[in-house]
Amino acid sequence: MDSINEKELSKIIEEIKSKEVADVAFSELLSRYMPLIQKRVLTYCGSFSNKSEAMQEASIALHSAAMTYDSDKCGGVTFGLYAGVCISNRLKSLIRKEIKESGKTEQYAEVEKIPSGIDLESNLAARDLCERVMRVAKSVLSGFEFDVFCMSFERYSTKDIAEALSKTPKSVDNAKFRISKRLRDNKEICAILSDI
Repeated sequence: MDSINEKELSKIIEEIKSKEVADVAFSELLSRYMPLIQKRVLTYCGSFSNKSEAMQEASIALHSAAMTYDSDKCGGVTFGLYAGVCISNRLKSLIRKEIKESGKTEQYAEVEKIPSGIDLESNLAARDLCERVMRVAKSVLSGFEFDVFCMSFERYSTKDIAEALSKTPKSVDNAKFRISKRLRDNKEICAILSDI
């Protein structure tokens, strides 16, 4: 799979929004983000009676994320992070719906333990922190390192990152080491983290 670069991703999202070649563009986006979808579905897998329905709902959430994502308004939050939140929220809603329909309300408390976007103040603080870290990371890392950083942030495995970026797992591990050193030695990142 080709590298997920921002210009290419922006073009795919524009094509999805334009609806002229939306099906082709969404197929491309879906293939790129299938590891994220699979990971999120596996996270909630035990809660679903129908895994194919969960995959379909996650795909719908990815499409919705593409339709609503605006990089200018997201202040540096990558599409992958945005899509991940949209997918998780959609899957949690599906769990709640299944529990409500089954009448097993005691399971509902377990779903509510899954973090959601209800605490607005802490979410805004976390988003601001994320935006600040992303801006600094983008300025101090190479393009490849930034891609590795973003995918690691989205909890992709080294193997998945290597596949997605057409690199070896060893080169991804080396990039992670360089990223760690550069960010650890960066005064601005240290100042951001001291605010936590």
